[in-house]
Amino acid sequence: MSVLLLGAGRGQLAAYRAARELGLTVVGVDPNPAAPGLAMAQHRYSFDLAHQQRALEVAQRHRVQGVFTMAADYPMPTLAALCAALALPGPSVDAVRNATHKARMREAFARHGVPGPRCLPAHNAAEAIACARELGGDVVLKPMLSQGGRGISRVPAGADVERLRLAYAHAQAHTRADGVLVEDCVDGPEFSVETLTWQGQSRVLAITDKLTSGAPHFVELGHQQPSSLDTQAQGRLAATALAAIRALGIDQAAGHHEMRLGAAGPMMMESGARLGGGFITSDLVPLSTGIDLVRAALQVAMGQSPDLRPQRASSAAAVRFMTAAPGRVLAIEGLAEARGQAGLQCLDLYRQPGDLVPPLTDAAARCGHLICCAASPVEAAAAADAALARLQITTQEGAHD
Repeated sequence: MSVLLLGAGRGQLAAYRAARELGLTVVGVDPNPAAPGLAMAQHRYSFDLAHQQRALEVAQRHRVQGVFTMAADYPMPTLAALCAALALPGPSVDAVRNATHKARMREAFARHGVPGPRCLPAHNAAEAIACARELGGDVVLKPMLSQGGRGISRVPAGADVERLRLAYAHAQAHTRADGVLVEDCVDGPEFSVETLTWQGQSRVLAITDKLTSGAPHFVELGHQQPSSLDTQAQGRLAATALAAIRALGIDQAAGHHEMRLGAAGPMMMESGARLGGGFITSDLVPLSTGIDLVRAALQVAMGQSPDLRPQRASSAAAVRFMTAAPGRVLAIEGLAEARGQAGLQCLDLYRQPGDLVPPLTDAAARCGHLICCAASPVEAAAAADAALARLQITTQEGAHD
């Protein structure tokens, strides 16, 4: 059996490993011919993942029985189009449209009573300013079509026109179409719920506590599982995620549902008809539950029943992302000390001396990650924080060219 994997970067490697373990012939596609996953594929192609016709030709050439991608929205329209054209298992075109277009997502949630912030679309700066004034409080501006937390800004109530213009321009620069969404800012801790849906069944597999950089851009800096919330609060998050699945029409795919727990209860921020990124599903879920969710989601994409039995003893796990001041990297110190941390599972650097670090406005500015395991989520987070504290990335300020 053959599978077409859309994307082959660092975040997709777990899919390539799972496909090989399942004995599948792997057809890999990535716009970067040097993407690391392509070395694990029997057949390799390099082109834009939005090029649906070319992807269809490749899928037909190799007679693939499934199409899969790990944790990115950008390839999802191509994946859905191929599944529809070739009658393969996967999310529908409508479900993917709902899950990748912010306004359509909010409309679907509103129709089905899924709680979320008030929002208004804006197609120019003047409209964005008017939307912010109409909503009245702190607002978040985000691209209508984007991924990876790019282009997001929080603007406080009563901010001047120039600040709103800058936030609009930041969001507009990262959207592929249809402008910007202006929505109420919801305060409260962040969580994600990881799900898998197949043959009319949806199962919640993990709830993730999330750590961000805070306002204005809310860049994700860490995750931990299992959640430290009490059982009742976790149940409310899980119920909200299942309602989002029904609202979006996800019927044959993994789901990643991001929400805040505000004063009024869970508020859905975004849902994806795909696995969660940031090493949540590739590493934290198997470490904290013993379930290989990537393998299970790949089985669903191949038309098989997923194996959701724990494959290993479970514990707790946490990931932390390394950051640095903007500029050119001069030195990275403390690697040996960090690697000596009890419970460390992996440590991966994305930058080396001489590389540039951009301002921390989205995940692209992160410099690496590390993952730790322990007996409880509190201990796992403490171990990861301790390892992170031993690392120091020195940059030369102002060196961006």
